[in-house]
Amino acid sequence: MHRTRVKSPLLLISLFIVVTLACDLAVTVVPPTRPVPLSTEIVISVSAVPGQATSVPTQIPASPTSIPVVVVPSPTAAGLEASAGPLSVVIPPGLASTVYGSWFSRADGPDLPYWDLTPGHMQFRLEGYPLQAKSHEPQIYLYPAQAYAELVPAAFESIHRLDNILYGPGGTIAEEELPALPFFNAQQSFASNIQVISFQNGAGVRFVTEYAQYAISANNHDLFYHFQGVTRDGAYYIVAILPITVPVLAESSDPGAVLPIGGIPYSYFADPTADMDSYYAAVTALLNATPPEVFRPSISQLDSLIQSMWITP
Repeated sequence: MHRTRVKSPLLLISLFIVVTLACDLAVTVVPPTRPVPLSTEIVISVSAVPGQATSVPTQIPASPTSIPVVVVPSPTAAGLEASAGPLSVVIPPGLASTVYGSWFSRADGPDLPYWDLTPGHMQFRLEGYPLQAKSHEPQIYLYPAQAYAELVPAAFESIHRLDNILYGPGGTIAEEELPALPFFNAQQSFASNIQVISFQNGAGVRFVTEYAQYAISANNHDLFYHFQGVTRDGAYYIVAILPITVPVLAESSDPGAVLPIGGIPYSYFADPTADMDSYYAAVTALLNATPPEVFRPSISQLDSLIQSMWITP
């Protein structure tokens, strides 16, 4: 069981938008002179020719607001460098061709479901990700930790659990001790490949998981690499959801989906009284025994993305 103490401080923040891109170029988006509306989306292509200064248009479907873009050549072999507001990441080669940076304004009130509540947050979406048409889009979210914890009890609990993992005595992390997604209207089915990893000015825990509202099978359509972390000063809470697949799982949760050799049979459809705890334990053991490089994208590659993160204090 997790402890009830919280050691890391939580600070209030405000967000502005500055997007920088470097995959043979660097992009700076100048903040608008008036507030950015709800769900403003900045679309940045990375197709510019190295060595040429190129204007990259912004597309903002939710608003007529225009944001000027200045492109400065900045070749790099590290991957796609992208930043929005305080969040900066280096996306390893092959994980994205375009970055979408969105700012969501505060949304609260008694009529909103908990998964729609936000104190205002930043969101990255990776376009050109190697896996398409999965249950989840590859995204990274950045929230002001204290404001989110005060607004959403589930966020408070997840940040609390992170604190217990990061500042506790160490050792094996039990699945029931992991932070849950505060904005998912579903529950975690299982968690494998659990590991604490650090980024440039913070740390968190990553694992491979699925969320569902029923006893779902382990499958490549719903599987994702999940990271939750906090900055060292406690000011920011970070969530990453990145689809991932592995050869030992069926491609979907459909009853007729082919189970690969070595996979764990799923009997719930045929027998709703089946022991699902034993099934998920067997799946977890199988995924834990699978080398990180066998996953697609590899767990190591996704770890590298997370480890590159820097959140400006």
